[in-house]
Amino acid sequence: MKENLRSNSSLERFAKETSIPENYLKLLKREVNNLLPTPIKFSDIPNISEKIVKQLNNLEIVDTENLFPHINEPESRQKFKKISGLSMDEILWLTKLVDVLRIKWVGPKLARLIVDTEYDTVKKLADGTPLEVLKAFNEAKQTHKAYQGLLGINDIESWIHEVVVKTPLVIVY
Repeated sequence: MKENLRSNSSLERFAKETSIPENYLKLLKREVNNLLPTPIKFSDIPNISEKIVKQLNNLEIVDTENLFPHINEPESRQKFKKISGLSMDEILWLTKLVDVLRIKWVGPKLARLIVDTEYDTVKKLADGTPLEVLKAFNEAKQTHKAYQGLLGINDIESWIHEVVVKTPLVIVY
């Protein structure tokens, strides 16, 4: 379905083939795009190891979407370890990065901040109390300097309760 909605020409063709109104398909395309996480290039992640980026690039893995099938399950990570030359610690770190980047409104800098805390997965964030999460974020901001945006308790509380808890748990640890 996503492929049929990708471009205007494929959307028009799909509308003709299925007799589904084109305006409906355009609306559906917007909704689908809102649900799917935006692929983030690893070169945009602050303070990521050049070695990791180089090894991923050698495998033609340039963003989170390309990496996802290699890290979403323990068995996949084991296979990826053999072909990538990355350590299991590096792969697990990348797994957590991909996981939190699926959360709405999380970009490269905030994702880097999140994985530098003990709340480094969607599940841990969803289960965390806003005050403890904010405390961990503020400590990581001081230590790693990757994210310097303002974070308040009300922002964290509403983000966790309205966004994080609704993010599907699709990565198996």
